Amino acid sequence: MQRLKIETPRKFVNSIDKVRAILSVFEGNEKLPGDEIVIRLQERGYRIKKAHLNMFIHYNMLYRYLKKEIIKRKVHYSVLS
Repeated sequence: MQRLKIETPRKFVNSIDKVRAILSVFEGNEKLPGDEIVIRLQERGYRIKKAHLNMFIHYNMLYRYLKKEIIKRKVHYSVLS
């Protein structure tokens, strides 16, 4: 009898793990909106919602790891150099 392997979404262990995961979705100097960051994290198997990501970035990552830029009334994030 074969067992079915059910993949469960990964959860973040702590805030440092979440910071590293968010920074890992950026490739070079690209600017990403919050929607795209969420999609890329979900493709990697993480369970996250857009509102939770935006709150986490605002309170824990903005101006320390990321900078924000408003393009066409939409917030885009990029990695600080």
